[in-house]
Amino acid sequence: MSKFNQSAEAQAVTAAGNTSGLAGYRRLVMLAGTASVVTGGTFVLLKLMVWFMSSSSSMFASFTDSLFDSVASVLNLIVLRYSMKAPDRDHRFGHFKAQSLASLAQSAFIGGSAVLLIIHGIDRFRNPHEIENAFWAVAVSAGTIAFTLLLVAFQTYVVKKTKSELVKADRFHYISDIGLNVGVVAALILSYMGYLWADGMFAVLIGFFILHGAYVIGMEAASTLVDKSLTPRENQAVMMAVLKTDGVKSLHDLKTRKAGPEYYIQCHLVLDSAQSLAAAHDIADRAESNLRALFPEADICLHMEPDLPEIKRDGLIYADDVVKADAANEEIYLKKSAD
Repeated sequence: MSKFNQSAEAQAVTAAGNTSGLAGYRRLVMLAGTASVVTGGTFVLLKLMVWFMSSSSSMFASFTDSLFDSVASVLNLIVLRYSMKAPDRDHRFGHFKAQSLASLAQSAFIGGSAVLLIIHGIDRFRNPHEIENAFWAVAVSAGTIAFTLLLVAFQTYVVKKTKSELVKADRFHYISDIGLNVGVVAALILSYMGYLWADGMFAVLIGFFILHGAYVIGMEAASTLVDKSLTPRENQAVMMAVLKTDGVKSLHDLKTRKAGPEYYIQCHLVLDSAQSLAAAHDIADRAESNLRALFPEADICLHMEPDLPEIKRDGLIYADDVVKADAANEEIYLKKSAD
């Protein structure tokens, strides 16, 4: 097996099999959601008090961002609990797409708040005000940076293990909060030195940073909602797992997608027409087992077809085709690695 294909299978295993099943997924995302709510609520109270004391535009931007983060974190926790409900009569595929829907709503919510921050920053840039009690504003901002770094580190671990879109979106909130608080500290120091315009300028820059993050979150959520296929490497790992099964001559109509921790894989297997249905079913079972080695929690549907002339069609994929593509991709992969 080539290095590129080994990387493809490794990525597939990492993406699907490192959460110790749905129980591990559920435990990690709920811990991340609860930590986010507690942290966000604490920051809102601290920044509200300091904003009243300092009247800093950058601190107001930081307070506003934390307020939206806190509200979003509460909603995330509610959506996370709902998304992990077991499939029912009306939702046969489960409720995991609720996370993507919530992420899409969040991106619009965050984008709107970013626009308001930009408008407020422009006004403060044109009409700068002297900042009071800058020391307390700097102290609170520095403290929130330290605590936010701990939260982001934990969320990064959870995202790596679960690939949860909602936790990833919440993580971005707090990454932007770190950048925002760094900007607040810089603005306060510059304003103290007499550069009053810095307060408004940093508020505008922070607003554009948040706006870009909202766009990224929205696009990722939309990709899941419209059933975007798995990555090329993951799809290649799927094809190799099926085609290496003894008895599978080729495959076609491969369709893959992902929602929350669940992977959905379906394709048509072309098998020897002379064998019995029981033998064909045994081959399909082995192909499914090979797939589950990479995607333990996947919903897999394999359709069996006889290898007859009348069913020949364009789009049949054979093991040699994937090996050739693998070799070509490996050259590209090695070239990029060298660069």
